[in-house]
Amino acid sequence: MSRSKKDKIEAIKINTVIKLYTLVMLLEGPKHGYEIIKSLEEKLEVKVGPSQIYPFLRKLENAGLLKVESVGEREKKIYVLTREGEEFIKNLLEKSIEFIQTSIKALGPERVCPD
Repeated sequence: MSRSKKDKIEAIKINTVIKLYTLVMLLEGPKHGYEIIKSLEEKLEVKVGPSQIYPFLRKLENAGLLKVESVGEREKKIYVLTREGEEFIKNLLEKSIEFIQTSIKALGPERVCPD
């Protein structure tokens, strides 16, 4: 991997639940931008605007983690993870699991999952 590409990947910040959930949805399979927005709104029960999704998708594409395919008469864009994108997300989720496990230990399981 070239230094420039590595720098672009390292510059991607997953600092919101919306970004994290977008990555998880893309890991499940290719998606249209509108489909991502509507799914986020349904799952998170918040209003999600295009300005929260499309710039993030462009960053992922510029870093080589995502590719864009056009389909249909209107040339709708479908966002598809690259192999590097899948690896990026899986590594991120592994780190997240470690954080959650550490948090559960610190709080104690009885506080996390009360009867």
